Amino acid sequence: MILKRTGLLLVGVAYLFAFAAPPLYPGAKEVDELNQASKKVGQNGTSYNTFDPFEKVYDFYKTKGAETKTHHTPKAREKYAAFLFRDTGYAVTIFFREDDRKSGTIIFVGKNAQGH
Repeated sequence: MILKRTGLLLVGVAYLFAFAAPPLYPGAKEVDELNQASKKVGQNGTSYNTFDPFEKVYDFYKTKGAETKTHHTPKAREKYAAFLFRDTGYAVTIFFREDDRKSGTIIFVGKNAQGH
């Protein structure tokens, strides 16, 4: 009986971890204004920001997920990157706009629209 319960518990824990969100950049904080706007347009994800340099955030996610090409072409004075976490079905995009330093580096974590 104990082995059966332990087995079920392990399966349950494995299931939860299989769908866990990707790691969040240390110290990143939710951006309420962006999250409210995202919900209004039906996006399923959460925006965060940090005032650490874009390159530091990029290096963090480069070691965690698979960088992917996107249809977004950054304009002059913008930095942009996207990472897939295929095992969980999540994607992370990071964005920095030189003209908007007060927002810092924006991190958007959401379910990948293309699935696994």
